[in-house]
Amino acid sequence: MRLTVLDIHSHDQTISTLIDITSTIEPALNPHQARTTLNGAVNSRSVPRAAVPADVGSYWLAWVATVTFFAGFYSLVVPLPRYLGAVGLPDWQIGFVLGAFGVASLIGRPIAGVASDRYGSRWVMLVGAASLAFGAFGVAATTNVALLFFLRVLQAIGYVAFTTAGTALVVSLVAPEERANRLAVFGVAANVAISLTPAAITALIEVASVEAGLVASGALALVGGLLAMLLPSRTARDSGDVPSVQWAIPQRLWLPMLAAALLGAGFAAFFQFAPILAERRSVTPGLLYTVYGAAIIATRLVGGRMLDRFEVGRIVMLAAAIMAVGQALIASTSDLALLLLAAALVAVSGGLFHPALIAHHATLLPDAPGRASAAFYVAFDLGIGLGSWLFGVALQFAGLPGLYWTAAALAAAVVPLAPLLRRGDRV
Repeated sequence: MRLTVLDIHSHDQTISTLIDITSTIEPALNPHQARTTLNGAVNSRSVPRAAVPADVGSYWLAWVATVTFFAGFYSLVVPLPRYLGAVGLPDWQIGFVLGAFGVASLIGRPIAGVASDRYGSRWVMLVGAASLAFGAFGVAATTNVALLFFLRVLQAIGYVAFTTAGTALVVSLVAPEERANRLAVFGVAANVAISLTPAAITALIEVASVEAGLVASGALALVGGLLAMLLPSRTARDSGDVPSVQWAIPQRLWLPMLAAALLGAGFAAFFQFAPILAERRSVTPGLLYTVYGAAIIATRLVGGRMLDRFEVGRIVMLAAAIMAVGQALIASTSDLALLLLAAALVAVSGGLFHPALIAHHATLLPDAPGRASAAFYVAFDLGIGLGSWLFGVALQFAGLPGLYWTAAALAAAVVPLAPLLRRGDRV
């Protein structure tokens, strides 16, 4: 039997594939079996696989580099606001400097994604590490608000460059059938760093100075960069494609990006407003964050194994339902045990949807892992930013219950959207 050219229409392009199969067919082979054989050939072409075999050593080196970089980034959480206050900046200027991060990150994500695809993830990670280090070291050398704003922008550029490129690198290092699980474990790096670093830096500045915390941040960023130098540099050219610069977001990404934004808002409701929640519910903030950190790490390590076994729509639906229940619990109770349960539920949701949606974005843009990573994070960051504004208004007019019922509604809105995710990749 000899099959000729098949025109396979998928997404935005028409793929012409020449399938030349010459074989001896047993008499029992019927047309249905022949179609099954043909469909297997088509499916193997339409589902992209990793351009290279899984590189376990590089994967774990990337994990170590990332946890070190995140330790440097989270080292700024405590000393930076204290330094800005200590040098005499009024509250509005402190907010102005800290707020530069959000604007710079939204602009920097797409640039980092395109650069990763064209020039290689390793080089973008190196630029990110150097930018964070310079931004941290420079703070202690000035009290000028304009320079401090500029240094905060550098810190943001470092963060978005390293994290976007690192995620893109992991996507290219592992096979598609284990991508979501590997991304879940990779995400533990940030969770470990945020769980341990702020407390360690707080202890450091109590015996040294605020400036010591800033220096530690820059030093850790440099170590992360040095580790990144040992990583392979993967680009789309490695699979034979020379990508053109594309800034437009493909339509097939709109739905998963919407889901990422809505769930990102739910994350912001807990993480950004937990100190206010703790104060008004007479709970220790550290306890809420500890429960959250432990639950999300456990979810990524244990639950990550099921992410590649089920359709992304089911995973996201489950995560959205869990998120909605957690937010509703916070809105409706002051009981400590239930509040801790709610924190754990929000964490479980994040541990599921975050890697699942990143992997789905990568599946929809198989030849551009950098752009795929950037698209997810742009949506997620927008959800955090816009959600925080919305929750601030809700808090002002309806208190904590209004804030968290709003967050629950946003998470619940993802439930009917989730089943469309599988069909969304055919738009």
